[in-house]
Amino acid sequence: MAIFCSCVRAQNSEGFTLESEDDGVQVFLREELAGELSVRVRTQARAPMRRVREVLDDAPRYPEWVHRCDDAYIVGGGQVNDYIFVSGIDMPFPFRDKEVVARVRQSTDGRGVLTRTITVAPSAIPPNRSRDRQEVYAGEWIVRPLASGGVELQCTVRTDAGTGLPSWLRKEVMTGGPARTIANLRRRLEASAG
Repeated sequence: MAIFCSCVRAQNSEGFTLESEDDGVQVFLREELAGELSVRVRTQARAPMRRVREVLDDAPRYPEWVHRCDDAYIVGGGQVNDYIFVSGIDMPFPFRDKEVVARVRQSTDGRGVLTRTITVAPSAIPPNRSRDRQEVYAGEWIVRPLASGGVELQCTVRTDAGTGLPSWLRKEVMTGGPARTIANLRRRLEASAG
C-alpha cells in the first residue's frame, strides 16, 4: 500500500508532483488535458545495464512483471532498436480488456544512458475485436548507470486508459500499475543479478 506524502507537494520544472514514495519507488503525477494523465515512476536497482536491456527487450515475458499485462509480443519485421510491440491489459469484469500497440525506438548515448521512446501506433496491425485499443499512449524509459554499478530506472507514461473508469479503478490502473510494474522490474533484475 502506498504511503502518501501529507506535506505540501513539490512540483518539478516539468509540472510533475510527487504523489507517493514507498519501498524506494517514487510516483509523480501530472494532469493533462481531456482526462489524460502523465505518470512518472523512479527507483534504483542493483543490476548491470545489460540485464536491464535483456528484460526490457523480452516482450513475451512482460506478463511476469508488468502489472495487468496478460499478453505481449513484438511484431515481426522490425529492427533491434526500432520495432512494433503489442501489450494486452487485463481489466476486471465488467470492463473490456485493453490493448496497446506501439512503436519502440531505443538508443544508448555516450554516457551509457538507455532511452526507450514508446509511441502509440494503433493502426500498425489489424484490430483485436476482443479488446479496446488505446489511441492515446506515450512512454519513455530512461535507464542511467550509477557509479555503484547499479542503475536508476525511470518510466514516464501518458495515457487516457483510466477515462470512464470508476475512481478506484482509474487510480489503480493509472498510478498503482506503473508503481507495481517498476517495483516488479527491480525485484526481477536484482533476483537475477545476485
